[in-house]
Formats: sequence, structure tokens, C-alpha cells
Amino acid sequence: MSPILLVARRDYFAYMGAWGFWLSLLTAPLIIGVLLFGPILLARAEPPRVLTIVAERSTDADAVRAAFEASALRDARGGISAYLGAAAPQVQAEAIAAFDAAPNREAAIAAARAVVTERAPNVLTAYPSLSPRYQIVDPPAAQIEAMRPYLDGTRTLPDGRSIYGALHLRRDAAGAPVIEYWSTALNHDEPTNVAHRAMRLEMQREALAAQGLAPSEAERLQAFDPQIVQFDPRSSGSQGVTLRERAPFFAALALAFILWSIVFSVANMLLNGVIEEKSNKILDTLLTSVSPMQILIGKLLGVAAVSATLFLFWGALGGTLLTIAAERASDNIFGQIAEAFLDPRLLVAFFIGFVAGYLMYGAIFLALGSLCESVQDAQTLLGPVALVLAMPMMLITPALDNPNAPIIEAASWIPIFTPFLMLIRAPSGLAWTEIAGQSALMFATVVVILYLASLVFKAGVVDQVSLSSWRGRKTKG
Repeated sequence: MSPILLVARRDYFAYMGAWGFWLSLLTAPLIIGVLLFGPILLARAEPPRVLTIVAERSTDADAVRAAFEASALRDARGGISAYLGAAAPQVQAEAIAAFDAAPNREAAIAAARAVVTERAPNVLTAYPSLSPRYQIVDPPAAQIEAMRPYLDGTRTLPDGRSIYGALHLRRDAAGAPVIEYWSTALNHDEPTNVAHRAMRLEMQREALAAQGLAPSEAERLQAFDPQIVQFDPRSSGSQGVTLRERAPFFAALALAFILWSIVFSVANMLLNGVIEEKSNKILDTLLTSVSPMQILIGKLLGVAAVSATLFLFWGALGGTLLTIAAERASDNIFGQIAEAFLDPRLLVAFFIGFVAGYLMYGAIFLALGSLCESVQDAQTLLGPVALVLAMPMMLITPALDNPNAPIIEAASWIPIFTPFLMLIRAPSGLAWTEIAGQSALMFATVVVILYLASLVFKAGVVDQVSLSSWRGRKTKG
């Protein structure tokens, strides 16, 4: 057996024998699932935030209260429409018509659900939670200053609930509305945005009334609300964009974060491993029969085999679940999301991105580890490397917004960015020729990095060059 394979086998079984490997094998899918779906579940589990309105004019309070009720109604309608558009499009129009015909929000939700229960009961299992984000209550005090104990958490309402925030509506000397928002949530401005829109409409209504326009006509003008439908010009259908078309982009975003986490974690394993073996003189023993290049490649292959073992387990588990869910894509929202993860472009981009990204960053981390005598030395080098690793993630959000922007297209040809940006751009119709070109450039870069890393690795493990010795020579100089 070649020395490279001997080193790879040694590292593979060393990691396989560690309890941390088995812990990662079993817990990583759970952690990833929590990171992906936890925020959604937490948002659904959060109770409505309690707001109160303190106003000089009752008409202002009524206008803002009505705006919150209208916002909750729109959110419920949008949630039902989006869900049925993906899970049961055959009943979407009928359910929304029943929703719109109802007199209030609660009756509208019940009417739409009744249609779904009768026509498509199989989609009720994942029916969206429709709790309003905000609940407006009467103020426990008439003046805003007297509200302080309720707003800072000192006092609660008689039913035990805490007040999330208070909107203080007053008029200045000219009669213009002034909105003051009192809350300990300093970075949350959604309530002020709702109140601002409501009071702006109230000012328009007052201005129209001052010009002699009947209140009923002012209400009719303000009720104008154009419908918005988004279309994909690449699709020949007449239906607007639904979750089925958007799901691949969310899948690409999730896979990009997973890829980044895996590449960084595996490369960090290589860094810590070579530092430990260098400090314990194990590398000195290996160098008596194996060249530095063979050690470098062997370690990369060994940890790659560990990663392959993890992927085989996770892939078999995740692939089975995704396939089962995708078979029900026509009538299940989770099936459509699962179908997006099985897109060939995404799978190819993920596989190529992992192999190339692992080899690039793994070789760099091995080279850095060879220059360190301890983990403390490695920390001084990890800062700049972590910054380089974070740069692709800084481009993911703008790439998701406009995957064909010139700066994103140019950055996707920079090898250290390619594994992640290629994933994000894949759902937008990235050509196979471009995928092949970017992959070829990445693997050419891998060859160059492997060669340079082998030189640094040789200097670190054979010539005993290290950060400590370099700092010592610099101090003497």
C-alpha cells in the first residue's frame, strides 16, 4: 500500500475511533434542522405582542387600531393564499373568495378553513398558524407618563400579560399628528410604521374633507389597492410565481450555509490534528518513511474519507426523507421544498463545491498548522483566515437578491468564493457550461494551493519553521 494511503487510513481510523465523531454523526442533522426550522417554529410559537394606544383624539386611536386590524387581516389572507397556492391550488380561489366575503378576521379564517376542510382535507396538517402579530388593548393609564411601570416590566395587566409597547398619538400646534413609540425593544419599529401609514391616511382624509369631499368618497379613494402578481419570463404558464419557483433559492441558501459550516469544521479538524501531532513529535516519526507531500495528501484524503462517511449516513437519511416528501410535491408544501433540494444543479454544485472547497481550505489549514507549535499560535493566524472564510458569506445575501449582478458573476469566478456563490446562482438558471468552467478553475487553483501548501508544510515539519521561531528572530534583530 502506498504511503499516502497508509497516512490516510491512519487518520481515518483515528477520527472514526473518537467519540466526537459518533456524536457529530448523530447530532449534526438535528442541529442543522433546528437552525433551519427553529426560527420558523419560534415565530409561530410566539404569542401576539400586546400594544396599547394613548391618544389625544379618539379618532386617531380608532384609525391606528383599524390599521393594525387591517394588517392582521392582510397577513392572514396572504398566509392562506401562499400556502394554498403551493399545497392545494385547486381550492385557492374558492377559499380566498370565502375569506373575502366574511365580515371580520376570525370569520374569514374560519370560512377559508371550512372550504379547505371540505375540498382538500389532506393539506390541513401543515396549515399555517394565523395568530396576529399584535393585539391592541385599552391603556391601563390615561397619560403616557403613567404608563412607564407597565412598559418597563414593573407592572403587568390584570390578566398577567406584559405590554410590549405603547403608541402615544398627539397633535402639534398646527394640528399635525405626532407619533411617539414607547418600548424597551429599541430596534423594533414595525408598530410605528403601521401607525405612520394610518395617520398619513388620516391626514389625507382630513385634507380631502377640508376641500369639501364627502367622507364616503374619501373612504372610496383610500380603498384603492392594486393587486401584485410576479411572473417568471422563463415560464410558459400564466400563473404567477409561487413557492414551487421560489423554493430552489431557499434550498440553495440552506445548502450554502451547510457547505460553509462543513468546510470550516473539517478544515479546523486538520489544523488541530497537525498541531497536536507536531507538538507530540508524531510527525517526526512519520517523516522517517513518508515525504511531506505524501503526509499532506494523505491527511487530506483521510479526513475526506471521514467526511464521506458522514455524508453517506446523512445523505441516505436525508435523501430518503426528501424523496418521500418530493413524491407528494403536488399536494404538500414540504414536498415542494424537498423537491427543490433534489434539483440536479444544486446537487452537482454542492458536491463540486465541497470537494474543491475542502481541498483548498484544508490544504491552507494544514500549512498553517505546520507553522504552529500550539493552539495559541494558531489563534493568531485564524483571524485573517476566518475573515477570508467569512467574505463569501457576505456576498450570499446580495447574490440571493440578484444572482446575475455583475459583481456577483465576477466574484463567482474567484475560486475562494466559487463553492458558495455557484450554489446560490444555480437556481437562477446557471448554465452547465459556466458550472463546468468555474469547476475547472477551482480545481486548477486546488493544484496550485496544494503545491504551495506542501512547500509551507515541508518548511514547518522538516525545517521546523514556526511562528515562535520567526518572532524570536525578529526580536533579536
